[in-house]
Amino acid sequence: MDGRRRRPRRARLQPIGAVSRVEHQPGWVVHRRPWRETSLLVEFFAREHGRIGLVAKGARSARSPWRGLAEPFVPLSASWSRRGEMGTLTGLEPAGDRHALAGRALWCGLYVNELLLRLLERDDPHPTVFDACEAVFRGLAGGDEPQSMLLRRFELALLSGMGVAPDFDFDAAGGDAIRPDGLYHLQPEVGFVPVERGGAGVFRGAAIRALAAGSTDQRETAREMRELMRTLIDHHLAGRELATRRLLAGAKGKSTGGSDS
Repeated sequence: MDGRRRRPRRARLQPIGAVSRVEHQPGWVVHRRPWRETSLLVEFFAREHGRIGLVAKGARSARSPWRGLAEPFVPLSASWSRRGEMGTLTGLEPAGDRHALAGRALWCGLYVNELLLRLLERDDPHPTVFDACEAVFRGLAGGDEPQSMLLRRFELALLSGMGVAPDFDFDAAGGDAIRPDGLYHLQPEVGFVPVERGGAGVFRGAAIRALAAGSTDQRETAREMRELMRTLIDHHLAGRELATRRLLAGAKGKSTGGSDS
């Protein structure tokens, strides 16, 4: 994938005054906050519609069938109507078992949701990113793989789905294959440029190739993979900070995945 590739165009909003209705869309709650006395404002990530802002009227009421359901890490099927930027939730039901995340796995899950909230525009469908969300939440709940590798795969799937990931197979200078024993300077808008010596923003070809493969059993390579993805993500955050990074730092070493998440 070419690092100079442009972002996909955002989906068009409905014309002012027009009402759209969507039924039974699979998705996840990315973020929620109280609104008025009994309602919620929800950021919902739907597979075919992208990130949608929804008002869940009465969702905090003791009598609401949605009470306790509009939560992160629960596979959901949602229906809504919409006029303008925000929609109104009209139906919500579970579409699978809640992914029970605790300890460091919980912070990792919140980090995934914060990336979706910060980096994805509303109304921009990303089915491959949606599938990556399912995979990372399932992996975090299962606890069978290092959390660091689960996060690296998701981060790369996110940037790839946005169309802003550099090419991890070929360098950006002559189009030669990335060599595991080579050194490469990362230019986020261009790609990996071969260099002769190390320095800021320089990564080993072995780490680049491990990221493309989504796995390593080498601690130093895992650390380098984390720093490489952080460089890319920070570039696209454009100065915005992630609160969950502080949470992950505080939970360091308390769960599977060690200190390389």
